[in-house]
Amino acid sequence: MKVLLIQSYLGGAGKGEPPERAIFPLSLACLKASLTQQEVVVFDTNIHQVPFEELRRLLRQFAPDVVGISIRNIDSTNKSESVFYYAYIKETLDVIKSVTTTARVIAGGAGFSVFARRIMQDEPRIDYGVFLEGEATLPLLLDNLDDPSLVPNVFYRKDAQVYYSPGGAAPDFATLPLPKRSGMAVERYGEGTVGVETKRGCHMGCLYCVYGFLNGKKMRLRPVRRVVDDIQSLVEDFGVKRFTFVDSIFNVPLKHAEDICNELLRREIAVQWSAWFTEKNLTRQFIDLVVRAGCRNIIFSPDGFSDNCLRRLGKDITMRDILRAYGIVRGIDGVEVSYNFFKNPPGQSLDNFIATVAFLIKAKAQMGSRVHFEFNTLRIEPHTRLYEMALAQGVIKPNDDLLYPAYYSNPTTAYTEKAFNALTGIKDTINTKVIPLIKGR
Repeated sequence: MKVLLIQSYLGGAGKGEPPERAIFPLSLACLKASLTQQEVVVFDTNIHQVPFEELRRLLRQFAPDVVGISIRNIDSTNKSESVFYYAYIKETLDVIKSVTTTARVIAGGAGFSVFARRIMQDEPRIDYGVFLEGEATLPLLLDNLDDPSLVPNVFYRKDAQVYYSPGGAAPDFATLPLPKRSGMAVERYGEGTVGVETKRGCHMGCLYCVYGFLNGKKMRLRPVRRVVDDIQSLVEDFGVKRFTFVDSIFNVPLKHAEDICNELLRREIAVQWSAWFTEKNLTRQFIDLVVRAGCRNIIFSPDGFSDNCLRRLGKDITMRDILRAYGIVRGIDGVEVSYNFFKNPPGQSLDNFIATVAFLIKAKAQMGSRVHFEFNTLRIEPHTRLYEMALAQGVIKPNDDLLYPAYYSNPTTAYTEKAFNALTGIKDTINTKVIPLIKGR
């Protein structure tokens, strides 16, 4: 059986962006490793300047029996730069059906799983949908295309209706094969855009997050040796100089992260990397270890900047954790630090807004170009506590179609979001005039 796996298009080529901005499709490398009985070709639309023409050519040349589409993102989740990626799915299907009417079409991916039934109902050209993780499901589905009801965690069609076969458990991540990146043009992806997984599942209870829904609340760890085998292959086989740990949080559990760093040092693997960290229980000793092991970008996502905001957001950290962690990373030379915040989260107040801006200015004055800040608006998604809260507050209605972006901004402090937007507009003035003035004091 010939299987073509497609990474859904995110629109970069149409805006003249270089292919190097594309994110390596890790999920498709994982699926490719699991499809041992099929002839598999992977096509990432995002590394081609004319992706749909290239796809049309490949469909004619390869003539697949099955086409799988990974829908990783529905939209950009960024209110300031909103891009509705789902529109490109329809264009992708137009191309597929214009070339072949016999190939079966299977959709999957994180974005698909969040809106699985909605997408199946919206797009009848999708024959099957793989719900949640696909390494165990997809091979089984390919063996049972004529009776998909036998396969757990699959959406399928029968008599023009959409059905779902339940019952599947999350795969044992420790024993899954490592991603198979051969033939996937790894060299075409920019630094830091190739991902490595050390675990799946997230026990955190963040208000807005779908990770627990997608991968479960229980963490499933990949053995340290196999994680570092994967990294070593990236470096030695593909020449990767920088990658990103794509775990929701790298330093939980702490010992697993420490052991990975120590193994990288033991093998003397020269590579740089980025990861998301929690500020909770962060120590200078641990940060020194990750830096020696190659970390060059420490990413924090506190999301709010008061104990009330943090509590309402479901974060398991406090302001004391944030400030103590900042005191540690501020003095680490040669390492960049990134912060993600929401402009107007639940629990926001005028005092919190002023404190957040003051923290930004202080950090920029003390760390300069080594520190980065990202401010976003909460995107409301199904299967989250934010959805329930927005519904209760009347921000959304029960029949609202959340496939199309809807956002949450705390109704009582809407002015803070407008203020953040105004500050973004004068960012250059702040960086070139205000911060140097503070530094000179």
